Amino acid sequence: MKLLRSRDDLREFISTNEIALVCFTRSDTYIGRHIERVLLRLESRVGHMINFAIVDVSKFRDDRNIIESENISSLPLIRLYLKGKNIFEQEDCFRDFQTDYYVLRISVRDVLRQYGINLTFR
Repeated sequence: MKLLRSRDDLREFISTNEIALVCFTRSDTYIGRHIERVLLRLESRVGHMINFAIVDVSKFRDDRNIIESENISSLPLIRLYLKGKNIFEQEDCFRDFQTDYYVLRISVRDVLRQYGINLTFR
């Protein structure tokens, strides 16, 4: 999983990966660490098809506030991009590993299926 530290990193990651999943969070919180574990598990199963990245909003280097510029109202925020277009968003989480993993896995799978992409889980 890639850690994005600037707006340029974020733009480049989204534009250079056909399927990109970006999580905006704060790694210095319990929820931030929790959602990162969920994403690591998902990445281990579908990382061969989806590129994963984290934006730690507390460490983001930029002259503008990333939360305002990305219209983030709640953390964590997970966005799925297909060819640079945002096709899915999930705000917050359930705070239960199995539930969060299951909901995110099913949601991402179903959204990509609408675009003719069938995820294969390892």
